[in-house]
Amino acid sequence: MWKIVALRECRNLWTHTSRNFSLIDTNNYLGELLKLGRIDVAKKVFDEMPERDEFTWNTIVAGYGSAGRLVEARQLFDKAPKKSVITWSSLVSGYCKLGFEIESFELFYEMQHEGFKPSHFTLGSLLRLCSIKGLLSRGEQIHGYAVKTRFDIDNFVVTSLIDVYAKCLRIVEAEYLFESMPDGKNHVTWTALINGYSLNGDAVGAIQCFRSMRAEGIGANQYTFPGVLVACAAICDIGFGKQVHCCIVRGGFSANVFVRSALVDMYTKCGDLTSAWRVVESMEVDDVISWNAMIVGCVRQGSPERALSFFRTMHAKDMELDEYTYPSVLNATALMKDVSNGKNVHSLVIKSGFEGYTLVSNALIDMYAKLNDLDSAFKLFDLLEEKDVISWTSLITDCAHNEFHESALKLFSEMKRSGIDSDQFVTSTVLSSCAELALLDLGQQAHASSIKSALDGSLSVDNSLSSFYAHCGCLQEAIKVFDFMRTRNVISWTALIVGYAQNGEGAKSLQLYDEMVASGVKPDFITFIGLLFACSHTGLTERGRYYFESMEKDHGITPGPDHYACMIDLLGRSGKIQEAEELLNKMTVVPDSTVWKSGDFLES
Repeated sequence: MWKIVALRECRNLWTHTSRNFSLIDTNNYLGELLKLGRIDVAKKVFDEMPERDEFTWNTIVAGYGSAGRLVEARQLFDKAPKKSVITWSSLVSGYCKLGFEIESFELFYEMQHEGFKPSHFTLGSLLRLCSIKGLLSRGEQIHGYAVKTRFDIDNFVVTSLIDVYAKCLRIVEAEYLFESMPDGKNHVTWTALINGYSLNGDAVGAIQCFRSMRAEGIGANQYTFPGVLVACAAICDIGFGKQVHCCIVRGGFSANVFVRSALVDMYTKCGDLTSAWRVVESMEVDDVISWNAMIVGCVRQGSPERALSFFRTMHAKDMELDEYTYPSVLNATALMKDVSNGKNVHSLVIKSGFEGYTLVSNALIDMYAKLNDLDSAFKLFDLLEEKDVISWTSLITDCAHNEFHESALKLFSEMKRSGIDSDQFVTSTVLSSCAELALLDLGQQAHASSIKSALDGSLSVDNSLSSFYAHCGCLQEAIKVFDFMRTRNVISWTALIVGYAQNGEGAKSLQLYDEMVASGVKPDFITFIGLLFACSHTGLTERGRYYFESMEKDHGITPGPDHYACMIDLLGRSGKIQEAEELLNKMTVVPDSTVWKSGDFLES
């Protein structure tokens, strides 16, 4: 409202006294018009000005640049009778804001060639561009220039450099610059480092940095809090998250949309849906971002029914749903296996015009595939004008999960022909399908492709590779992959344990299990299937009985049909028919076909 009042006052003043306006007054009026976004009116005033100075030209160039009208900004820049560092910086800033990397840096070099030394504002604009687009090499170039020209002692430039290095996942360099600042660290500097730690997955570092910032007496703002809340969510530190929430309330940032959504996200990731809902309920004005975060949190915490309920409430409130609302709701219907509501949401997507959004279309494809309606999934996929890696990944993964491995591999071949590079999820899925079909050659091609794409260091890809080679009988290759893993989880160990068992190396399965436990990794449901299978095929009855009994007693894992089937098979092979029958009759789960096959073995 204040903008409208200011504009009216300026307009009345210009209308009644324009002939008596001094150059300073006219420049001020021109600046006000540009701030208010009245570019065309400002240009008319500019054209009618009887005289213009350097400030006038700088103001109009900066106004057009800020408004994104770069062609006209450049034309005005070229017409300017006298250019200064400010004129150049204004044009550079305009190109940087719209993400024009090449043009921005060409202007940076050109202004130096013309004899103008870039200011700290010039460097700040370029570094902001590098930060947003992840241009590490360009950022390093600016860093080098800053060192040569002594701008490396300018707090504004150093803060911008910290932000670039942090966003480009070079946190060590960001820390060094932060520590090298003798004084003048403000909330922007601290926020850049806190967000850097969060982006780099160092949640503890982000929280410690926030504590240090508070101890220094530096106040946080709406850009600081989301970063530290992300860190709290990453390590489920709800206690510190609640302390941050108190700081937010005391600081008067509770109404900020991004802070609220970060709070909702933190509470949901920590499993506290009640506190998350309180944040949403306390809003004076509903905003779709916080509601979306609530729905995502419910789905993530395994409460798809609540997610769907919140979506219905949003719809009843006539809130403006966006392209981020529908994917989570569609995921909820898929988890519930709710075909009817899934189709209802699809109808809403069409009515609201979001079917053309790739993000929403990908979610629809994924939902239908998860509901075992692959025909609808393929139809939607074929209708997609622009297929990204997520589109392909969704359909390939869901085909594999539905055991349509040949279809998954066929899609993968089409994806490669279309020029889309595979990611770690597609590669892992393809390797799993190759393992199921024992397609060694194709799996080796996928392995080679993963190395070219630098995906061979991914834990999920390495796990799939190890499992694939073991499944195809290439134990030495599986061991080689396992040995070269930088990190290992329970899936890594289990893949090789099962691989040894399937390839007649049961004793090595048990030895590897002991190594896994000694390394501090806890076994899971699948690990024990591999162990019991190994015991069954090596005649180690007592060892098998020990593992079976230790599942629930030592690890809190309830035996499933596969475990009973392995144990019954083990007892049967050892001639302990009566004990096998007793175990079959004492089963705490409903027997499936695997168990009954073991029972048939006993009868024979």
